[in-house]
Amino acid sequence: MKFCNNEILSENSEGFICPQTKPIKPMKISSYSLSFSLRSTLAILALGATAGAGEIPIAGIEAFHQGDSLDGNGSVLKAIDGSGMDRIDVDDPSTWTVASTAWADDWQGFSSDNSGDNTWVVINLGAPAASLSTMYLWNIQETNALDRGVKNFEVFHATSPTALPPITSGTVTPYSFTSGGWTAIGGSELKMGVQFGDAGQAYDLSDAAGARYIGLKLKSNYGGFRTGLAEVAFSDVEDPDALTLGEPVPPDPPVEPGDGGVVPIVEVFAFHQGDSLDAAGSVLRIADGSGMAKSDPDDPSTWTISSTAWADDWQGFSSDNSGDNTWAVIDLGSATGGLDKMYLWNVQETNALNRGTSTFDIYYATALAEPAPATSGAVTPYSFGSGGWTQLSTGNTLAQGTQFDDPGEVFDISGTSGARYIGLHLTANHGGFRTGLGEVAITTDPSSANGLEILGIDTSEIQGNRLGITWYSRPGKVYGINYSDNLIEWTELTDSVPADADSETTTFSYEGLDVSAARKRFYQIFEVR
Repeated sequence: MKFCNNEILSENSEGFICPQTKPIKPMKISSYSLSFSLRSTLAILALGATAGAGEIPIAGIEAFHQGDSLDGNGSVLKAIDGSGMDRIDVDDPSTWTVASTAWADDWQGFSSDNSGDNTWVVINLGAPAASLSTMYLWNIQETNALDRGVKNFEVFHATSPTALPPITSGTVTPYSFTSGGWTAIGGSELKMGVQFGDAGQAYDLSDAAGARYIGLKLKSNYGGFRTGLAEVAFSDVEDPDALTLGEPVPPDPPVEPGDGGVVPIVEVFAFHQGDSLDAAGSVLRIADGSGMAKSDPDDPSTWTISSTAWADDWQGFSSDNSGDNTWAVIDLGSATGGLDKMYLWNVQETNALNRGTSTFDIYYATALAEPAPATSGAVTPYSFGSGGWTQLSTGNTLAQGTQFDDPGEVFDISGTSGARYIGLHLTANHGGFRTGLGEVAITTDPSSANGLEILGIDTSEIQGNRLGITWYSRPGKVYGINYSDNLIEWTELTDSVPADADSETTTFSYEGLDVSAARKRFYQIFEVR
């Protein structure tokens, strides 16, 4: 069968052709569903089983710390009572989204020491749940506290633990899942909360079917001084979007190229946090718009400096620009097509203009072999030769800040299209004893909105091991195609497909013995030159 906008087009269960430009939520039908996401440069062929939805009630929860109170605002009980959630279908957690950014609707245990057995949660389903299939988690949503959310965690299950977890109290109390009766399933990651509309993340819990207790060992957070969650729910239904515990978390599929607007920056990593991690002088200041006058919020070419305060700059505590000592990594959250320009404003603090960056190299990556280290109060080196990075340019220069009305400078990064990360190797400053920046903004090219979008995959001859891929293209460009069976390891199919000179689209026909054998496959188009 072929599906387009949730309609069957023809008989072929291996693929689809669909001129859809927005992400499509996997369908749920009575016996089979073809789940796919069509985002910019990615198409997915997949087949899996689904069924109707049913939430599994939660009888109780214990945790390493009660939160702000035992049973009021900020309590760990908030993680199981549905507070702050918009439950479109109360029986189907896959339809639930976040409706509140209040601290009162989160649980944040009073610890960020995730070592040993210090941070944990145990959920009691009240009785063995034979049909347990999926766990849903939503992270911290409180404004200015998203970094308190859980990042990495491990999952355990038990029917009768040898030692029940301690009663939750105002004291941080350790608990070990090696105490007896617990079985480990595997680890995974929960992304930082995105606040209103956050749909959470599903995890495959079918290996825990029959368990009464589910244990979460919270191994890290996003840098805050507490660790917590917003909500947890369980279902007896398989979710096609569920992550498999114990396997690498796949990267997000590329998002559609923008219309020339500003690309949101999800996170900034740097060699040093600045004066603090999340307050005045933090590296986060370079991506939050502080100290900027934005005549047109969607056009950084209209932005100018409106503050000369140290609080609106980031100045890492080092002027030793040798080796890998001074750097910044900008995380766009997803691989992003159509990247075009990067705007930079230098340090603007009075009497400290010489701390601004002078020369720098630009790198880009879609996935990192070695993640950038967490930003802290220590000057931490990082090498862009660590794997996954490609150098775009070297020896770029940025003038000293001119303070009020400084329009910044613009740099061409069109060669990074499809990247998730932009790396800046800060090779020199203007002579000060720190190195830093004022603000950064990244935009997409409006003309690329139709540049890297897969329009369809022709599977009419898939049994003959042939398929065709069609995408929007631009005359004169050369394109490449990658494929993957797991969104982790990618294989280059070709890097030399010239764009059709007489059309807005290009079609590539591929023949190979692996075509019909692949039960699930992801294809990605990229621009070579």
